[in-house]
Amino acid sequence: MSPEAATPPPPAPPGAGPDVAPLRVAIFDDVVAARGERFHIPGLEVEVFAHADDAAALCVDRGFDVVFMDYALGPGRKSGQAVTREVRAAGFRGRIVAISSDPAANQAIRAAGGDDALAKKAHLRSYLVFLGQQHLRG
Repeated sequence: MSPEAATPPPPAPPGAGPDVAPLRVAIFDDVVAARGERFHIPGLEVEVFAHADDAAALCVDRGFDVVFMDYALGPGRKSGQAVTREVRAAGFRGRIVAISSDPAANQAIRAAGGDDALAKKAHLRSYLVFLGQQHLRG
């Protein structure tokens, strides 16, 4: 028997039965995408996008629950503020969290229909872990 086969799987977090679907999360940030960052966090299914030009259709079609939106998404790309308006106009009712390192940009996203903002983008992974834990607890 291999060592892997002898190791039992870790216990499921409280409340995380087979009927708990992961929270679907989209991150629209060119820098996070360029770094190739991946997020394997219990309770979450995370997708990262380098731009948000198609975010309105993606958010509705893929059933995201939470969207993290940067303001500046690369030269020639739509701003996070413009995209947030489009996403809301398309009928997206999930949470939108601004993640720019510029507080004024975060405020612009909130004014366009965002729900919240992170004080610093460096806190993104920690916030995702918290979000996953909260989701699994119900």
